[in-house]
Order: sequence, then C-alpha cells, then structure tokens
Amino acid sequence: MKAKRSALNVYLCTLLTAATLTLSACTSSSVKKIESVNAFGPLNLTAQEYRQAFEDASADESFKALILYTRSQIVENKLDQAGASVSQLYASAATPTQKDEAAMVDAMLLSKKNQFDEAEQKLSAINYKALPKQDISYFLVLNTNVNTNLYSKTHDPKYQITAFKSESALERYVTRDSDKRKVLLRSVDLLKQLDDQTLSSAYTNVKNDTDKGFYEYAIIDKSSNTQLKDQMMDTFAKKYPNHPLLLLSSPQKAEPVVTGQDARDVTPRGGKAVAVDSQALFSLQDGDQIAVLLPLSGRFASSVGEPAKLGILTALKDRGSKAKVTFYDTNKTNISQIVATISSNGTKLVIGPILKPEVNAMNAAGLKIPSITLNSPEGNRPVNQWYFDLGPNYEGAIAASKIYADGYKSPVAIGLSTDKASQRSVNSFMNTFGKVSSNAVVCNYSNPANVASEIAKCPFASADSAYVSASVIDAVQIKAAIPSNVAVYLTDKSYMGVNNSSQELALKGAILGDMPWVLTDSSLKESFMKTMPKANSQVQRIFAASYDAVNFAFNIQQLASNQNDVLHGLSGDISLGHDGLIESTPMWVELGAVR
Repeated sequence: MKAKRSALNVYLCTLLTAATLTLSACTSSSVKKIESVNAFGPLNLTAQEYRQAFEDASADESFKALILYTRSQIVENKLDQAGASVSQLYASAATPTQKDEAAMVDAMLLSKKNQFDEAEQKLSAINYKALPKQDISYFLVLNTNVNTNLYSKTHDPKYQITAFKSESALERYVTRDSDKRKVLLRSVDLLKQLDDQTLSSAYTNVKNDTDKGFYEYAIIDKSSNTQLKDQMMDTFAKKYPNHPLLLLSSPQKAEPVVTGQDARDVTPRGGKAVAVDSQALFSLQDGDQIAVLLPLSGRFASSVGEPAKLGILTALKDRGSKAKVTFYDTNKTNISQIVATISSNGTKLVIGPILKPEVNAMNAAGLKIPSITLNSPEGNRPVNQWYFDLGPNYEGAIAASKIYADGYKSPVAIGLSTDKASQRSVNSFMNTFGKVSSNAVVCNYSNPANVASEIAKCPFASADSAYVSASVIDAVQIKAAIPSNVAVYLTDKSYMGVNNSSQELALKGAILGDMPWVLTDSSLKESFMKTMPKANSQVQRIFAASYDAVNFAFNIQQLASNQNDVLHGLSGDISLGHDGLIESTPMWVELGAVR
C-alpha cells in the first residue's frame, strides 16, 4: 500500500504540474497504515488496495477502512459494489457518528447516480456540527455540491441558499488563508447566481449578521458600476469590521507547502488552481438547445460518430436532462453551413466535432457559440472552446508525469520508429520529463518482428523505469525483454479494453494508465458492449469522453468557481486545464492484479 506524499513528492508534483498537467495520481509507494488516515481524507489508493486495507484492518479500524473502500468504489464507478458496501456500513454502524458517516457515504453514492433529491434527504437528516472536524468538512462540500445540482435542475432558490450556507460554513473549518479565500469566493459566487429579487428578499429576511454581510457583498459585487462598487465596498468594511469576507481585500501572504496529515485540513477535492478567463465560461440550463457535430455516415460513423452519439444521449438520459439535442452529420453537410445554421437557431452549446480537420474547419468558420470538441484544435481557437485530448501527445505527457511523481529519475522511452502516433507519445514524454530532468533517453525499434532483439540494445543498465508506447502485441514482447528491476509503464495504446485477458496476464506487473471506465467493469459498460458488441478500446474511450462532455458542460461554472474541485467522470477526474484543455486524470493500475 502507498504512503501519504512526502515533502519531496509534493515538491516534485508541484514542479511537474507547473510544467505540464494536473498530477492527481502523485503518490509514493510505501506503506500507509489505516490508523494514520482519516476516513474522509483524500483517496490516494485504488479500490483494490483499499479493499486489502479493509481486510487487514483491526476491529477498531474496520469501519474507517470500510468507508475508504466504499468511497474508492464510488470514485471508480463500481456503483453496484459500492451499494453493497453502503449496506454493510449501515449494518456495522454502532454509534450515532458512525450512522451519520454511513449516511454521508450513501449520499455520495446517490449523488454519483445523479439522484440528488435522495442524497439531499440523507444529508438534511444529519446534525453535521456533532461530527468530527474532518467529517464536517466533507459533509459541507458534499452538501454544497448536492444542493447546487438541485438548483441547476429545479431553479428553486432554496437549494442554492442551502448550498451557500454549507460553503460559507466551511470557511471556519479550513486553516490556510488561501483555502479560506477560495471558500469565500465560492460562497459569493453561489449567491450571485440568484436573481436580484431573490437575493434582495433573502438579504431583508436574514437575521444573522454574518450571512447578511454575505448577501450584501454579493449584491454589491453584481453591480456593473465600478466606481459605485468601490464606494460600497468601503462602506461594507466599516459596517462589518469583523466579517470573514474582508480577507478577500487583505494582502495575500506566501504560505508554506502543507504535507502529510496537515494537508487533510483542506477540503477533500483534487485538481490544481488554473486562472480561467471569464469569457471562456458558459452556463447551460436544462431545456437549452445543443448542437452535436459528428460523422454519422461514411467510414468513421461506426468507430467515431455512433459511439460519441451514444455517449451524449446516455449522459443526458442519466442526468434526466430536458436539453434539446440536434445531431448534424459532418459527412453530409459542410461545416461552414452547419455553423451558419446553429448560429441563428438559438443553439447554446456545440459538442464536437471529433475529427481534427473538422475541428479546425469549425474554428475557421468563426463559431461564436461555446463548444466542447473531442479533439485538440490547431491554430487559433475561440476563447469559449474547451476540448478533450484523446491523442498520443497527452498519453506521453501523463506517463512522464506519473513516472516522475513515483520517484523514478532515469526512464527509457520506447517507441516504434515507423509509427507516427508512437513517436508523438515518445516525443511528448521526453518534452514533459525534460522540463524537470535530463536523464530520460529514447530507445526506438523499427521492426515488430525483431522487437525483442532490438529492445535488448536499450540502455537498461542505467535505467530505473521504462515507458512503452506500443501495441499490446509488441508491448508483451518488449516487457519480456526488459530487466525485472526496471518498472514498466504503459498507456492506452497498449491496452485492448478487455480486463483479465491473456495479454494482460503477459503484461503482469506493468503499470497502466487509462480511463477508469475502460479499466473497470460496470453495468453501464456491460450495456454499452451489448449495444456495440464489436467496440474496441478506442471506441470505448470515445463513448466515455462524449459522456463526460455533457456533464462537463453542466458543471463548468462549478469547476471554475472552486478551482480545487474535480468532476469524477468515466474518462477520469476532470478539471479545467490551461488554454481550453479539459484535463482528465487517468486511473493507474497494476496489470495482473484483481480489479
């Protein structure tokens, strides 16, 4: 089992994050005992590892270990298994606190299933002030998220006000000023989403001076008159001399990096802070018009268009969304004609295209509507365009991030010299790793038929790890030729999407990073495979990214307003990246282990 991050690993993760990507998977590989972990602290292990911890836990630590195991199942979308674990939590709960903790995990599971009404009922029955401190932080975050989703669904202001009360209460339970500022900004943003009449009425009726100050601050902050706003803020400071919101106007102090147990005083969210241009954000409401641009005929229909369409429709169905969706076949209609049509018919969001030439053509046509594309754009892109990167560049970058975060310093990047995608992965790996170390080397092979003999010439004597960008057939031969003391890392190019296959057995011990939905079996995946029985792993990934595009659209404001927040998606933990990238942190597993 893995340990909490050391100060060195925190530094390395911070350094590499600044260079490239969010490193939610940054962990070390030493043993962490359950008694040193908080049941509602960050999850740093896989569900399989938490299951082992639960099985090994003493009687005193068993309930805490079961909470961690159940939460990890939920995060990894093992919802049926998590349901059984929640029942076990309820059955094992011996104290009022444990019963409330079981209800919190139950609410988390219900929220994951988009059953927000039921989740809210569970949470409203909990006296959170009687819980331990870390439980309180977790409760307040969860309660905020559940009620925010209910407000988005129903537009009933009572849910948004409840969300505000939970978020503002959280300020008392975080210790660092930087975290307090985030909580305070999020609290104000929640209120600012209410219409002026609702906000004024709530301000008039509130009795609590602290809450009254929040309402007044939100009313002031909504003003478009900068001069008047400044004058009113001066008055606010005199009227509420001890209000927590005054922290927002005080000078920010440099704070040390927090490691170990102290870091868990911060709310249980992942991700990193990214400055987001306000013009890049958009708001999507149920009932809005969505245009989806996909190749629904021609040679890319079965492998690209249909799985993407199914992912979008499934996500909308799972959300119970009333959004109006129109599909446009990019194989039959010119992109510029589609852009002209959707620019005048009330469309609020565009999802797609997925083929790079079509993404570039859409941007060249001058699209003004917010969009989520399923491929990275080239050249200029609209400021309100976000995109998933399902390509080899991203694979190489995340592999470099993971290997460096795991403490390896001298990796070998192995690729097929005649495969453009493999070379893009290797080059991206080298560029990413090169930002923090010059010790990485490339070792290419040119003939898959002689891969074993070619790989034998790689400089493994001075290497501690290897990144392999190769097909699963080549990867099996390559791993067999790598010395056992060299850690092997793979990304989705080397995985066929079939768990516990003969190829996986041959790659036993290698570390694979891929979408959680591809790596874990679920009822949703089973249903998908029945609908598309010939779907390979790439088709599964397209479905997952398309599914996540819908949920990202409905949650972008929340992700932007709380930059520590992540969206647990089928493709990974989703957060806002730089320059429109939708960062999706993969799941890392050891092949050959039960999962």
